[in-house]
Amino acid sequence: MIRNLILIAAMLFTIGCGKVIELANLTRTVAAPREEVFARMFGDGSAFSSLPLVTNGGSTRLYELVAYKGEPGFEKMVPKQRPDAQKIRIAVAMEIPREAHLFYSVDDGALSTGLKFTFDELAPDRTRVTFVIDELTGTGSDGLTVNRVALHRIAREALARLNEFDEAREPA
Repeated sequence: MIRNLILIAAMLFTIGCGKVIELANLTRTVAAPREEVFARMFGDGSAFSSLPLVTNGGSTRLYELVAYKGEPGFEKMVPKQRPDAQKIRIAVAMEIPREAHLFYSVDDGALSTGLKFTFDELAPDRTRVTFVIDELTGTGSDGLTVNRVALHRIAREALARLNEFDEAREPA
């Protein structure tokens, strides 16, 4: 009897871990060229198009938004475990059309995490899009759990922009 309970608990724990891993890394393969997929996710009308462009060196672009304490909207961006934070930086580095990397930093890296999209061209008309959430770094990084959920939401919204493309199966 106890052996069965332990077995059931172990299976539930394993299933729970699988769901966490599934949320941490998502992959989607669509039947479209890489440039078209990148443009759909990060082109006009995307959340990133409103960020100010800081540099533009060839195919690499860096968009950056810095918010200071007291500015409108700052309270929504600061983690509740760090109400004393003075500065939040959101930067998006794009190596067009291969990857896009969003960085979230509180007080010049005292807390930081990120979200990285990679665009792999499997064939001229097939692209695999993968996203990974960076490890939290800095002191008191447990305060960013809410923001990790927000990063998942951003990633899901960006991947949802690919719904107009046909889903493609990866070659065996």
